[in-house]
Amino acid sequence: LRLKAVSVKSPEEIRNVCLIAHVDHGKTTFADSLVSTNAIISARMAGKLRFLDNREDEQTRGITMKCSGISLLYGPMLVNLMDSPGHVDFSSEVTSALLLSDIALLLVDVVEGVCSQTQALLRQAISHGQTVILVINKLDRLRVELKMEAVEAYTHITRLIEAVNSCVSQVIQGLVLESDTAESIEQCAKYGNVVFSSAIHGYAFGVEDFSEFYAEKLKIPKKELTNALFGDFYIAGGKIKEDAASRNKKTLFVQLVLEPLWALHDCGLVNNDLNKLVELMGKLGVTVKSRRILEAFDEAMRTWLPIAPACFKACARAPSARTAIRLGPTVLLVVKFVRVDEQKYAICRVFSGKVTAGDKLYLLGRKVRLSRFLRSSFKSSRVNSVWALRGRDLVTLEVATAGVICAIDAQGLVQNATLCSEPVSEGLDVGVKQGEPLVRVSVNTAILEDMDRLKEDLKLLSVLDPSLRVMELDNGELAMITAGEVHLQKCLKDLEDLGFMNLEVRFPTIASRLPHDCAGCTECRMRGDSLHIRLRVVPLPDEVVSLLEKSSDILHSLKRGNVEQAALDDFRSKLASTCEQHLPSCRGSWWYKKTKSEIADMVDRIWCFGPDRAKANILFNAIPDYRRKSIWEKSEHGGRAFDQAIMSGFEMFVTAGPLCHEIMRGVAVVVDEWTVDEEDAAVAGQLMTAMRTTCTAAAKKLALRLVAAMYRCKVTTASQALGKVHAVLSQRKAKVLNEDINEATGLFEVLSLMPVVESFSFCDQLRKNTSGMASAQLEFSHWQLIDEDPYWQPTTLEEMEEFGVKGDSPNHARGYMDAVRRRKGLPTDDVIVVSAEKQRNLKKNK
Repeated sequence: LRLKAVSVKSPEEIRNVCLIAHVDHGKTTFADSLVSTNAIISARMAGKLRFLDNREDEQTRGITMKCSGISLLYGPMLVNLMDSPGHVDFSSEVTSALLLSDIALLLVDVVEGVCSQTQALLRQAISHGQTVILVINKLDRLRVELKMEAVEAYTHITRLIEAVNSCVSQVIQGLVLESDTAESIEQCAKYGNVVFSSAIHGYAFGVEDFSEFYAEKLKIPKKELTNALFGDFYIAGGKIKEDAASRNKKTLFVQLVLEPLWALHDCGLVNNDLNKLVELMGKLGVTVKSRRILEAFDEAMRTWLPIAPACFKACARAPSARTAIRLGPTVLLVVKFVRVDEQKYAICRVFSGKVTAGDKLYLLGRKVRLSRFLRSSFKSSRVNSVWALRGRDLVTLEVATAGVICAIDAQGLVQNATLCSEPVSEGLDVGVKQGEPLVRVSVNTAILEDMDRLKEDLKLLSVLDPSLRVMELDNGELAMITAGEVHLQKCLKDLEDLGFMNLEVRFPTIASRLPHDCAGCTECRMRGDSLHIRLRVVPLPDEVVSLLEKSSDILHSLKRGNVEQAALDDFRSKLASTCEQHLPSCRGSWWYKKTKSEIADMVDRIWCFGPDRAKANILFNAIPDYRRKSIWEKSEHGGRAFDQAIMSGFEMFVTAGPLCHEIMRGVAVVVDEWTVDEEDAAVAGQLMTAMRTTCTAAAKKLALRLVAAMYRCKVTTASQALGKVHAVLSQRKAKVLNEDINEATGLFEVLSLMPVVESFSFCDQLRKNTSGMASAQLEFSHWQLIDEDPYWQPTTLEEMEEFGVKGDSPNHARGYMDAVRRRKGLPTDDVIVVSAEKQRNLKKNK
């Protein structure tokens, strides 16, 4: 029946729904309860089976890593349900789920409330135009764990809904939406877009469910009771009245909803009174057959307030697959790829028409214009088969109609591409933005013959996982750039599943930059003064570096020579304004007290920017009589044969800095003079080497510093483990910013900044040292200068007395630098024998 519904249902009867929530707020358990309504799994196994978690590591860790879907029937309605991860490392999977759906069920733990990832998911859902339905989950915790009375619980729930609406209003202000849209986005129980549930016990309800139950008994119209059931209303004399709080009256929600629920929770979860539970459920017309109290409570709640009706009724009130056109050309959006039984499939959403096996579809990008290309120039792909989603499996399908989500087997597809039966003017612009990858590791295999296969499998993984980037370094190593440590472990597990058991993983690195109060000038002469270079290396302020990093697309287009003039002029004016404002204020540097006209002239004479890997660096031309002015204009005048040699030497310098051959960040090289007496082929090559060597020599005169990427770390812990949490943070060189207690949960929340290179296995160590009483959430914060000299040694008498003759206190910057140099095979100051002059201890213990 489900397969038939996928083929014949009209768009008005289809709902595409995704589950989004912070990690461990109950998405997969909630999904299991919905799946059990179609008799795919037993209702008793909901929350234990984790049906939509089809990976072994997902079952082991107890978290979702990949979004997965299934088609469910509820009356005449077909629901395509997508379960998405809650961990911050897998945000690309959430994006895929949102692109496939129209309705977002936002689950929030009623005790933990709105967390950091909840806000990010809410912002993402609204920006994608989703209809958001708030599901307040784990309602039983208010009674069982926090021991709240019904009145206290109502106040707590009200504040939670207000917190969610506050986040919604902030998102709306940022997106500048219309006011009428804002009203429809507001979460309010009377609108039907708030559901109360406890997924682990299998029950959920909306205010409409209780208004149907009480309307006839109280002889109050159902609509009136629905509007007043969750609010500051009370009942007196058979009529609904306002201002319950000021009159010290119990609200309708407390009296008619929470107090009966609390009575059942007391019987089943607090007092374990089976007879009382059976008696109460008998009054509600529910027969309880189980003899074990916990099973009896779950059975009673599943029968009285099942999850599916409350959830699907809210989805039914939301818009259907609004963009689907049943009659028209076939249009599909390729959202993501999955691998099933060694075969790659594309997960698509059908926006128009229908798709069957054998269809020929054109592959459209977002900038393909029909006026520029002929019909034959469009790339086409033939659909070999069509499949329906069924959790961990795919089921063969004859036809998929408009509005549904399906999988197709076709060759040559790319993510976020549009497939159409006709070569139309332009593909769909979905506007997907990926987060910045943070963790880079080098991957090698012990067997040299497997390197080619490893390269091909890494390419395949990068197609299946949009958050993974794969690159081949200049030294031939293969590098993976992932969103975080958990994402890295998932990718390594995928490689193991593909047959790579003995992988060598080398951990990463940090950039280097100059402090703001330095500048170094160096000269280089070669071949008997026939080649002469004089230059200086100076720092760039953070504001200029930030502008360069944000303008990476323009810099890339500028290097390729296809940048639009309007965009280039806008970037040039922003750069000039930023430099004029911040460069003269760099005390102690070469820029200090430069006039605005001098700064503007230097911006006009920019020679080139850094390469893509190290784009936050600039090469300036400060030679008075050298008229190859700048990168802003293409000039044929003067020494063009040597321009490329100088720029290549600069790029070699900024991509392999002097500290540990890592990229430089925030460095400007100002060429004051260069001359060459003879023009032959050898001079160009020597000029490139001389440029790099001179830049390195100038930089070594300065106090170079390392720059580390920083995580914003939020640790939630019980008071008993607070001291151990601080001990672990101290070992990881984290800086604690704030420590506070969450009054709702009674748990401490510790906020800190931690270097990314110190974060590996941090969560495992934290759980081990605190016996599982603490958990952490990591997300990228910023780049931070490590203000510590890697080459520092005690020289004065006071320093020797404080730190020892050899400087025995730990130098973190030196440790980071030496670790990278060892990985790259560069020389370090490590010695085989430490303190060789010390007398050996020849005593043997017997």
